[in-house]
Amino acid sequence: MDPATLILGLGLLGLLVLVASFFLKPYLDWRITCDQSLESQISRTSFRYAPGELVPPVWKAPEVTLSVVVPAYNEEYRLPQMLDETLTYLEGRQDQAFTYEVIVVDDGSRDKTYAAAMSSASRSPPLRNGEVRVIQLAANGGKGFAVRAGMLAARGQLLLMADGDGATSIRDLERLERALAAPGAEGPEIAFGSRHHLREEALTKRAWHRNLLMIAFHSAVWLLVGGEISDTQCGFKLFRAGVGKNIFASLHLYRWAFDIEVLILARYFGKRIVEVPVTWVEMPGSKLNLLTGAITMLRDMALVQVLYALGIWQPSVLA
Repeated sequence: MDPATLILGLGLLGLLVLVASFFLKPYLDWRITCDQSLESQISRTSFRYAPGELVPPVWKAPEVTLSVVVPAYNEEYRLPQMLDETLTYLEGRQDQAFTYEVIVVDDGSRDKTYAAAMSSASRSPPLRNGEVRVIQLAANGGKGFAVRAGMLAARGQLLLMADGDGATSIRDLERLERALAAPGAEGPEIAFGSRHHLREEALTKRAWHRNLLMIAFHSAVWLLVGGEISDTQCGFKLFRAGVGKNIFASLHLYRWAFDIEVLILARYFGKRIVEVPVTWVEMPGSKLNLLTGAITMLRDMALVQVLYALGIWQPSVLA
C-alpha cells in the first residue's frame, strides 16, 4: 500500500471514530455513572444524612408537601434573586399544613454557586414552613443529571423542577397544581409548563436565525418524538412523587435534551401529561449556544430512540 493511500485510510478511520464518538457520547456518559450510587457523585451537602439515606425509598411516606428542585451551574449571580422570590412565595402560602423544601443542586460549578445557595439557606428571619437543602456534585454532569439528583433526593408529595434563572414565576406553581388536581382516575400526574402561547410574540422579537433554529428543533421533536406536547423544553415541570422518582431513576440523557426522555418515559409508564401555559421572561446569561445546542439535542433525540428500540436502554422502577 502506497503512503498516500495509507494516510487517506487512516484519515477516514479517524473521521469515523470522531463521528461515532460524537454520536455515542450520551451513551458513554451514562455508562460512566450508571453503576455508581448518587452519594458517590456528591462532593458536599448542606445537610447530614446517614449512608444509604440520601435517596428515600419509594415506599417511604413523603415528609413535606412540595420539593422544588433547582439545577444550577455557574449561577452565582442569578440564583439569589430566584431563591429569594421562591422562598418569599412559599413562606407566604396560606395553607397552614403546607411544608416544603428547596433543593439546589450545584452541578459542579466553577464559581460561588454553592455559597450563594448557602446564603439563602441561612437567611434571616429563619424559614417557618420549609428549608433549603444544597447539594454540590463532584463534577459537572449536565442539567438532566443535576435534576435527576435532586428528584431522587426529594422528600415531597409533589416534585417541581424550576430553573435557577427564575424565567418562570414561582407563582405559576398554582396553575400546575390545579392541573394535577383534576378529578377522575385518569387525571394527569405530570404538568409541563408551556411557553407555546407566547410563540408569536417571541418570533417577532428574536433574530431570524434563532427563529429558524427553533422551528427546525420543534419540527424534529414532532417527527422523532411526537407532537402532543408543544413545549418540551420549558424548565418548569411538576410531578407526583412516585411518577417523578421512577422517571428520573430511569433517566439516561444528562444534558439539555433530557426533557425529551422525560416525555418518552412518561409514555412508557402510561402517565398522562398536561400542558399548562406559564409566564416566562427571557433572562440574560443563558449558557445554551443555540447552534451547538440544537445539534447535540438532535443527536440525543435520535440516539435515545435507537437505544430504546434496541432494548439497550430500558425504564426502571424503584423498589
